Amino acid sequence: MALAHEGQPNMGFAWRDGKIEIDIRRQGRVFGQHTAFVIPFTDALSPYRMGDSGFTGIEFDQGGILGYQTETTLLKWSNEQSQWIREGFPEQLVISRLSDENIVTDKEGNGLQGFLEKLTNSSNFEAHAIFRIQKPDGSSPDDGAYMVFISIVGVDETGERILYKPSDPFALVFHINAQKNFDSLALSQALNVVPEVKLNDYSRMDALFDWAESRYGQLFPHQAESRFIFGYFARCYDNSVCIGSKDNKIYTAGGILGDITEQGLIEDFYSQAGL
Repeated sequence: MALAHEGQPNMGFAWRDGKIEIDIRRQGRVFGQHTAFVIPFTDALSPYRMGDSGFTGIEFDQGGILGYQTETTLLKWSNEQSQWIREGFPEQLVISRLSDENIVTDKEGNGLQGFLEKLTNSSNFEAHAIFRIQKPDGSSPDDGAYMVFISIVGVDETGERILYKPSDPFALVFHINAQKNFDSLALSQALNVVPEVKLNDYSRMDALFDWAESRYGQLFPHQAESRFIFGYFARCYDNSVCIGSKDNKIYTAGGILGDITEQGLIEDFYSQAGL
């Protein structure tokens, strides 16, 4: 199937062998152990807005709704520190698609889910989100590079059941040079530095939940499907008990376990499970 307007960059994905493949169009770049897509803000009339970059996909043959999930808050490149900083700047990222809109700042926005496309009569899709970098007071954002990690995920029309397991997280890097203060060389230098961020590994989480079911059958008495619930990647059981992960921690809730309770760092549980 030929797509009419792929956009730049064309962030291409495919559903193959039970996994979402990233960058099948080879328009991303290697970024440490991840993929990064550079989204340039080049419109002279709208220098802080970009709506041409495209999410495209093939072989998504189970219907449902495709969307994204933010995996970090917003990061900004600091020339002075020669590193990506995670706090202390006013700029915000706004991601819009049709009536859906999310705002990601240096403090908030991790774990947000947004709409890309509803799959009805085709297993292929093309979606164009609008990205804006702005300051809350309405002044112009600084020239520079901004970054957020996201993943692609697909659910059924109820939003309850995951049809396409989340992809590996990948980076969106936004390049602004409206005042000619951050050229392509400066961007290249920023892209040579990979920030230290803890990203979700959903396959590993599923393996941990499988281990919990086999180890603690009195709490998790049967196999359950993972799903997203209020920002948690979680499983729930017939006894009303749920186990989930959020912000690199493990939580339990429901049934004999009562209210939502933090149980500790997910890395500690990975160690216990030998994962």
